[in-house]
Amino acid sequence: MNNKKNRIILTIFFLLAGISIHVSSHTIKVSEYGIRHNNKENSIPLLKKLLEDNKNHKSLTLIFERGRYDFYADPVNQSNDKATIAFDLELMKNVTIDGDSADFIFHGKVMPFYIYKSSNIHLKNFNIDWDRPYNSQAKIIKATDEYIDVLIDKKEYPYEIVNDSIWFLGEGWRKGIVPQYTNLYDEDTKNIIYQTRDRPLGNDLYNAKVSCLGENVVRFHFKPLIQPKNGTIVVFFHGTYITNGIEVKESIDTKLENINIYHTLSCGVHGYKSENISLLNVHIINNETKGRAFSTIADATHFNGCKGHILFDNCSVSGAGDDFMNIHGMYAKVSKIIDSKAVMVAPNGRYIGFDPKANAWALDSATMQRNYKLKVMTQHPQYDEENKLEGYILTFDRSIIGKVKTGDLLENKDRTPTLTVRNCKMLKKNRARSILVTTPANILIENNYFSSAGAAILIEGDTDLWFESGAVKNVVIRNNVFEDCYTSGNNIQDNPWGWGEAVISITPSVRPSGDDFPAYHHNIRIEKNIFRHYDYSILFARSVNNLSFTNNELIKTSTYPQFYRKTNLYLDGCRKVKVGGNRFSNDFPGKNITIKHMRLTDISQFGTKLTITEEK
Repeated sequence: MNNKKNRIILTIFFLLAGISIHVSSHTIKVSEYGIRHNNKENSIPLLKKLLEDNKNHKSLTLIFERGRYDFYADPVNQSNDKATIAFDLELMKNVTIDGDSADFIFHGKVMPFYIYKSSNIHLKNFNIDWDRPYNSQAKIIKATDEYIDVLIDKKEYPYEIVNDSIWFLGEGWRKGIVPQYTNLYDEDTKNIIYQTRDRPLGNDLYNAKVSCLGENVVRFHFKPLIQPKNGTIVVFFHGTYITNGIEVKESIDTKLENINIYHTLSCGVHGYKSENISLLNVHIINNETKGRAFSTIADATHFNGCKGHILFDNCSVSGAGDDFMNIHGMYAKVSKIIDSKAVMVAPNGRYIGFDPKANAWALDSATMQRNYKLKVMTQHPQYDEENKLEGYILTFDRSIIGKVKTGDLLENKDRTPTLTVRNCKMLKKNRARSILVTTPANILIENNYFSSAGAAILIEGDTDLWFESGAVKNVVIRNNVFEDCYTSGNNIQDNPWGWGEAVISITPSVRPSGDDFPAYHHNIRIEKNIFRHYDYSILFARSVNNLSFTNNELIKTSTYPQFYRKTNLYLDGCRKVKVGGNRFSNDFPGKNITIKHMRLTDISQFGTKLTITEEK
């Protein structure tokens, strides 16, 4: 009897719990709050009220009707150069925003989505764009040794010429041209022009006198470094890192699904110290209906200090101002030894820090090996007498004497996400690389299509510029198609390669100094891919232990002239390299390997063997 009574009580409990959950789970049509489509009114005030009124529900779903919604920067924020947040999702849980294919159109300095210290946020089914973007586009109609004439659609990209200078006009802003990129694009394909990089017209462009020739034709008076053909598109930048599109900060379980991002004022999606981010059918692309060659101002996506899993599935990119994705942590450089259990690390603009009792690696500055594990117990900022940040004091659980010295680097061991990139499409409409990744957790890149302007995949480990960590430990690159990548990035002004060294480029900052120098990266497999390429350079690999390039197909194209290093695989300081089973078209150039800081015994080949040349 008691058992029967208990079952009845439990049944009632669960029924009541279900009712409670149902009551606390809200689905709201935003029109109920007066948020209407297709009226060009500012949706932010009513949206703010909606979120504030409903932020405490256990689950919240917002439904938009298909159509256009406008979001305007607050004039006070705009005048103070501060971004206005449209969708402020701070300290929220279990929120779904369904746009039903709506167009979210932004005006001025606006951050579309801010997800901060939230969990289980799902954004889906909408488009992001700006009515007046923070880039301006023009068409070159004449280029000589003395000037360049460009045609500018003044309706789309308003401007004025004052005192021989051009000023572009936006919604709440008036800006000149910043000397950042100013890339050139083919009129028909919208691809970045072959063998160009940043500022291909030269730095004199930015100080050139400007005159109006009438009929929206503007003349820049200077000697360009190159003379592009008539019809070439030039994109001017009016800022760089202004504000991100979808900011995911210190949050858990974020899903972005069925979203088109046509423009943002910095990165399209930015993840910072967050856990588990999924991008499903997210396309960060230039708005072809408006004739634009550009999309985001900076990286299409960028992830710093994240953990858990980052997933890209069925995504694409074109027109971004920098890499399609960059996934990394941050090195912290030891500037001072405080005592046996404490150091000071130098400040860094993107410093991710260490959570209490976080695990860390100490890396020797000479070899960049992770040779000592530590637990960071505390962290606090240190200021000088003028209240300027001097650095961060870190204390550890054990002595560091003889283990850590000034100049060494610390790496956050806990913030190293796994990465999966599959079924994605990356085009050379995009500046720089497609995938830039440095995480020691598992990386899988499969079933993608690459036609990148720079390297399709760049595996780094930056110890001297951006300090983006760190060495990879398990990478699989398989079943991808690489077609005519690595066409741009050589800079006419400073000559060195800027966007990678080959189709797949592995170039950590550490430089091997001999045949016994320890490898930085570990376990990289490149297998069963198709390379359709116009040039020699397929793989550049520096400082990798256990590297394999097997069962790939290499097919010669004639799309572009050859211009770079005449070797297929360039290996510098690599150990335990396996090459074999690869199929070359008869006319594919090279069929060779160049090695440096290596022994011949570091390479094993099977099947048809490639010619090996030692570079001294």
